[in-house]
Amino acid sequence: MTSNLLSERLMAVSPLRNPAMIAAFERYELLGIPELDTAWDEVNAAFRIWVETPGNEGRPIRDAPQYWDRIAIGSLQERRTWWE
Repeated sequence: MTSNLLSERLMAVSPLRNPAMIAAFERYELLGIPELDTAWDEVNAAFRIWVETPGNEGRPIRDAPQYWDRIAIGSLQERRTWWE
């Protein structure tokens, strides 16, 4: 039986087996839409603080500690909305 957990499927088939990405999906993949929305608000608030911190100007967003969380949450929100 194939797992429905996105993190497990990514580990099995994705050429992008980035441990940080997989860990972010694992943190959020069991949440429903309301919980994902709350997580997004929290992670995005922390991201805004990072962006506005002196010394981070001009740095790529992939340097932000919230980078993979934002990708995972956004992807899961889209999946829950359109695929499930």
